[in-house]
Formats: sequence, structure tokens, C-alpha cells
Amino acid sequence: MLEFIKNKLINGTYVTLFVLLFISVMIPVSLGYNNVWNCFLTLTLLQLARISRLLQCVLAIILFLLSFYMPIGIQFGRMNYGFVISAIETDYHETKEFLKGILGLPLLLLFISWAALYYYITLPVYKLRRKILLVLGVLFFSLAINSYPKRMIKNFVGYIIQSKKDLTLLKDEALIPDTFTDVSSHPRYKNIIIIIGESVAANYLSLYNYPHNNTPWLKTAPGFFLENYISTAPNTFLSLPRTLALSDGDQVTFNNNVVTLANRAGYDTYWISNQGFVGEYDTPATVIAMRAKHRIFLKRGDYNSALIDDFTMLKFLPDILSKEQKKVIFIHMIGSHPDTCERVIGYPQRFTVSDKQEINCYLASINKLDEFVHKVYDYAKDAQSPFVLTYFSDHGMTVDSGRRPVRHGGDEKQNYHVPFFIITDTATVHKTIDTPVSAYQFPNIFATLAGITSRQIIPLRIADIRPSEIKVFNGKEKVNYQQLSESVLIK
Repeated sequence: MLEFIKNKLINGTYVTLFVLLFISVMIPVSLGYNNVWNCFLTLTLLQLARISRLLQCVLAIILFLLSFYMPIGIQFGRMNYGFVISAIETDYHETKEFLKGILGLPLLLLFISWAALYYYITLPVYKLRRKILLVLGVLFFSLAINSYPKRMIKNFVGYIIQSKKDLTLLKDEALIPDTFTDVSSHPRYKNIIIIIGESVAANYLSLYNYPHNNTPWLKTAPGFFLENYISTAPNTFLSLPRTLALSDGDQVTFNNNVVTLANRAGYDTYWISNQGFVGEYDTPATVIAMRAKHRIFLKRGDYNSALIDDFTMLKFLPDILSKEQKKVIFIHMIGSHPDTCERVIGYPQRFTVSDKQEINCYLASINKLDEFVHKVYDYAKDAQSPFVLTYFSDHGMTVDSGRRPVRHGGDEKQNYHVPFFIITDTATVHKTIDTPVSAYQFPNIFATLAGITSRQIIPLRIADIRPSEIKVFNGKEKVNYQQLSESVLIK
């Protein structure tokens, strides 16, 4: 028996079998096509391609090119439009942060896959009769015509083309005036403050019953606190415009947004941002921000171009709040954006729930959020004018015990379930509302808070919202939020 195995190893039979099985399992699973059929399909294509050296090399090259996505797929799953558009917008600092995440096992598996593909193209081709070769060739092309490699290439090319169109459209629409009509204003508040958070998953706030008290002020603060507010999409590029502007989920009417609505209603508008300013029309956030009458960007460049504390934005508030005009103030935080340990900037880490430091930093960043909102509230109170303060996060995060424990994702509920609350100067009790609310409804909620009516946006009170099916845009299509998987809470 030992002699038999030795002979098989010498002639490469077992090595070849191992290589074929490794490629057949590792590549489709790492690309996000992780089911038995795709593994079997890969193995079949690898074997059928050996009828011709040309087919063998072409298949190996295709798999080699697709393998560059493996380190991303291992962490984030199947490619979608959100990943592609984010990659196009990625700068040096984000690239550096991402590369740190693929060091180790993902990179090792990539190199092993390349070695396996190189070994594969050295395998001899089958010597069969012409009729059999023809039949096998037809079978190969029949299977390949709708295989995941073909679909992935088609999707990637389509996403690139779509992203270029969307970025061009972004610049074009930035110059189009809004089309709001029949606008009237009956303001209840002199100061309206909209805090836009970043990367905060609701289930990691003690406000929403997380067992560690990382939001001590918010947990008892007076106001209306929504327990089931669902963001529109799983990353900032896709989510924020669908929240702040009119959208059907797929298309966004950038010119008709809450900033231009406020302008049209006679409000003075301010946009204070710690997210960075790349260019006037380079991201949906800046396209909308540039509609504000007054703009303050703490960073020139991308969000990560400088390490500036969110608290720095607060120094502008007293002067703005003291002005006589009725106003809407948008405050765009860097919040809990990965890398979370860079966001806390010396803020005390009071909670240790994991041996993954990024998770402990994530809780610290939420603890910091609690203090940030409290300070904004105090400034608004000190101004001694009627005010309403609203907070929401643009999207949630994936938080688990993986190699990158805090990261973007689009397949779980926590990628969309985010905090939302409304605090007014007259609120005296802490009230929770469990009605599911979609962030697509934010323009309507904003119109109510600002006392604005128009033909395009019907004001909507939280109390009037009735439970309904909520859909989210996952980067590819709108899906039912309730059908997404539940994540395991780390506590």
C-alpha cells in the first residue's frame, strides 16, 4: 500500500488531484460564489479545458485575473457596485488601510492559488479522438457560457461603465437648480441641527439595549428615539444621497435634497464636515454639501487626509447658533469609520469585550458619540432659542471576530440598522418608538421638523408612519431588509 501511494506521489496523480480540488474550492468560495455547484463547475471546466492547450491557458488566465479579488471577497463577499464605486473613490490612505487588512492569510491563499494555477497550465492535455474532443469542447463552452467567471467579468465591466456614468452624472446634476415648487415655511424652531453619523450599528449602543453602557447620556436623554430606523444602503457613497435627496432607491435626484429645500424655504444653511473635501463634485456628500450657503470643511482632501477630532467642529456652533436668522446646520462626523482606533484620538476606552482591539475602539467611538451629541445639545440649549436636534448614521457596520472585525458589509441587518433620534428644546421625557422607519423617508421627516411643505415632498410625522416592508439598496439591487441575516452580537 505504501509503495502504491509512493508511486502515485512520484507520478503526480495525487498532487494533480489536490491542485484541481484546491482551485475548484478556493477560488469560487473566495470570490463569494460559495456553493457546491460553483465548486463542481470549476472542477469540470478545469478538466474539460485540458482537451486543448489554448483552452487550458485561457481558463487559467481568466481565473488568475479574477483571483485578484480574492482578498476582498474573503472579507466582504461577492463583488457588487458599492465595492467598485468605493474603489474608484479610494485614495492613498484608504488603500494603505485596506492593504493592512489583506496581509496574512488572504495574501497567502492568493499566492498559493497562483502557484496552483501555474501548476495547472503545466499539466499535459488529453490525447483523445477528434469526435470526443469535439463533444467535450461543446460541453466546455455550454458550461462556461453562464458560469460565475463570465458573470463576474460582465458585472465588473458593467459596474465600471456605470460608475463612470454616475460620476459624470454627479457633476452634471450638481449644477442643476432644484425644482421644488409651491414651497411654504411655517417654522417651529429657529435652529435645526442635523448630525450625520458614520458607520454606527444600532445594536452596539446601550441606547438600544447593548449590555455595556456606552451611551449613558442618550439612554435617558429627552426626545424621540427610533428603535428600528433602517439606512438606505451599506456605505456612505450609496447611502447618503438616498437619504438626503429624493430617490426611488435606484435613481437619485441630487438637485432636490434637504439642503436645497431648506434654502428654498428661506433658511440659512450651514454644512460643517470632518469627512474631508476632495472637490466640489467628487462625492455625493460634497455635491449636496456645496448647496449649503455656508460651508466649513475641516480637511482639504479625503476623509483620511488628516487626523482631526470630531470635537473640533463644535467650536463653530456658538457663533452660528447665536445668529438671528432661522437656520439648518448639518454636522457631518467621521464618527466610527474604520480604522476605529484612529477615530477615538485619545478618547478613553472604557470597555474591553474582545481580544480584537478594533472592537474595543468601536465601542469607545460610540461612547465618544454620546458625549459629542450631549455637547451639541448643551450648545443649542445655551443659545436660548427653540431648536430641534436630529441624529442618524449613514449606515451600520459588520462587527465580528474575523480578521477585520470592524468593516463594511451589505449582507446583514446590522449593516443597515442605525440610530435615529429627535431631541427638541421642549422635550422632557425619553420616548422610544419601535415602528420600522426607512431612511428613504428622511426628506419627509425633515420637512415636518422644518415646517416646510412643497409639491415634491409631503411632510411626514414619525407618529403617522405605519409598519411596512422596508427595502435597502445593497449595491446591486433593492432587497427586503427583513430577509437579511442576523449577526451575532459581541458582548
